[in-house]
Amino acid sequence: MFLTVHAPTGIIIGQYISNPILAFIIGFIFHYILDMIPHGDTKVDSKYKNPIHIGTAALFDFILLFFVLILLFFSNVNLFKPSIITGMLGAMLPDILQGFYYIYRGKFFKKMQNIHNFFHDSISKKYEMNFVPGIIFQLIILIILIFIIT
Repeated sequence: MFLTVHAPTGIIIGQYISNPILAFIIGFIFHYILDMIPHGDTKVDSKYKNPIHIGTAALFDFILLFFVLILLFFSNVNLFKPSIITGMLGAMLPDILQGFYYIYRGKFFKKMQNIHNFFHDSISKKYEMNFVPGIIFQLIILIILIFIIT
């Protein structure tokens, strides 16, 4: 899933769990749970798995996430509560580590990438949807998450 889905999940976790460390850990775990749900990114043609296309997708993801956070901020959601910040960071960290893997390819990042792939592909490899329906599915999930937060 995109960070734009993982971040609101972490926000919800931080709203309900006041301990910042616990919110981080649960956010981190929920990242992998969400990634197990088929969401349209494993059937992407290999010609699009290059730095330009991945970078463009990441940029779009960060821009959309920025607007979601602005929307939530102006909806009087306290985004600065420590448990919300750490829940959000925990929920996004596996994808951030994946980005570092694509750039640096170090041993630690390789190990984290293998863990990421294990969860991401456990169900998605067998039941994956195509890219466009996957994007639509993620947008629907995002809208639901925003309603839950507000």
